[in-house]
Amino acid sequence: MNFFNVLKMEFLKLKRSYVWLFMIAAPLLMVIFGAYNFVRYQDVFLKGNAVPWEKLLGQIVTFYGLLLLPLSIAVMAVWLSRIEHSENNWKYLFTLPMDLKLIYAAKSIIHILLVGLSMLILYLGTIIAATIVNVGVIPYQSLAVSTLICWVTCLPILALQMILSIRFPNIGIPVGISLAASIASVVITNTSYGQYYFWSLPSITLLPSSEGTGNVSALYLLSVSLVAFVCLLAIGYQLFRRQEA
Repeated sequence: MNFFNVLKMEFLKLKRSYVWLFMIAAPLLMVIFGAYNFVRYQDVFLKGNAVPWEKLLGQIVTFYGLLLLPLSIAVMAVWLSRIEHSENNWKYLFTLPMDLKLIYAAKSIIHILLVGLSMLILYLGTIIAATIVNVGVIPYQSLAVSTLICWVTCLPILALQMILSIRFPNIGIPVGISLAASIASVVITNTSYGQYYFWSLPSITLLPSSEGTGNVSALYLLSVSLVAFVCLLAIGYQLFRRQEA
């Protein structure tokens, strides 16, 4: 069985569940909530020399980057492993005529693409919201760049959640760990340690520079995230192989 067939098989498992809609609903929910909050408290947000675009963006991405995005990554990782856990399909899966690397790669790629879909929805939704509430000039390019970097900073979280979801059949464990880590990021992100904490990186990337996060370079965020992702992916694959036992 080639990689295309393995990927198709994993997509079919996901298609029947419709849980992937959560990856679309999460950013849309935050765009709507953020835009509503901005309009409702506009007089407060726009005091002094405040930039309307930055205040709107802050309302949309703060809660999403710190809590909802990491939690949606955890939920998707759980679901990508849930069928094998719930129906005890691990042994059957490993008897199929396919390389184990292809199975793990297919699950990881689908996970990455779904997170990318969330990033795209967030980008388009934010632009539409900014146009509707009329914040003035919209920095399309810088928003696109920060959204792409945010996608990359999600990769270590994604790989770690996949490890936890494969290791623990109880969905409460990986989701609970993600929730605890996300709550901790609310505090850590606003300290000098935020740039070293994986759950803080997506929020740091998305927030406007006026929120005090502009001192973390894009090169650092990309380098740390990619290196950590590759390491965690390798560890995850080794643990994945042990499911055969």
